[in-house]
Amino acid sequence: MKQRQTERLGVAALEYFFSDLGWMFREQTVLDYGIDAHVEIVENERPTGMLIALQIKSGSSFFKEETDEAYVFRSGDKHIAYWIGHSMPVVVVLYNPDTKQAFWQHINEDSVERTGKAWKLAVPKSDMLVEVDKTRAALMRLTQPEPYLRLLNRLRVDRQWMEKLANGQQVRIQFDDWVNKSLPRYQITLSSDHQEEAWPAVYSPGVGVEAMLEYYFPWANIALDRDAHAEGARDRWAAECYSNKDSETGQIFYSSSFEEWYDEPQEDIVPVFQDGETVTYSFLLSLNELGLAFLLLDDYLADPDVPEAIGFKLE
Repeated sequence: MKQRQTERLGVAALEYFFSDLGWMFREQTVLDYGIDAHVEIVENERPTGMLIALQIKSGSSFFKEETDEAYVFRSGDKHIAYWIGHSMPVVVVLYNPDTKQAFWQHINEDSVERTGKAWKLAVPKSDMLVEVDKTRAALMRLTQPEPYLRLLNRLRVDRQWMEKLANGQQVRIQFDDWVNKSLPRYQITLSSDHQEEAWPAVYSPGVGVEAMLEYYFPWANIALDRDAHAEGARDRWAAECYSNKDSETGQIFYSSSFEEWYDEPQEDIVPVFQDGETVTYSFLLSLNELGLAFLLLDDYLADPDVPEAIGFKLE
């Protein structure tokens, strides 16, 4: 229990740090070999598709070995090979819950050093939570893959939601549109029974709700949350159909029942609530062919036991 609490402190500190930068932080609650979270860089209030994978190590034990300039992090062959071969830049973050400091290093062929049977990584003593501008600039300079791999990485970030759908759980999107702003702004929240992920506000001039959904959730079929739509319509029904109230019993009478008044929408992209300032949409997701195929492909690609080469050729 104590170890789990210590791990959560590190994840929480990093989530707050990146959210404060305006970047998208997504914890990987579904098993991803050696990756605890993904961060998407946001520039000019727009997601860039540039992603960084984080391995977060929280606890005072990770600070016992050090030099004058760095803390020493050690790991085995399998993890190092996976991190260096990853399609995203992988960063190790050491978080000290006692001092509330965090230190990081990019894992690549130049930063790791062989130590016989294992590897070590020098993590500079530069607190990323204090040196914010320096950290932001350094992370943005990390090498990013070609567009093909960026799209693949975006699917990997959303894998946890695909798995929930594959396991029969319900996943919902709430989509808030600030309609009276000079610069269109959207707020997207993903949720299931036991998890919620609220994204930073996204600014997308000239891009409608349907196009936004297709861009961010290409792996899902989108359907109107009809229960939410009916619930959102009840206030309008009560206002329009109110007849009178019995002063003695408090019973309210309406000119029509909700069932008689309510006109169920025939389309899926319709608001469930609007107040003049915001328009709210609510959708239920299901896996489409791309989502189902990706889960199969990613299971294979992410398996650390799949050999990259077998046998040999005679020249």
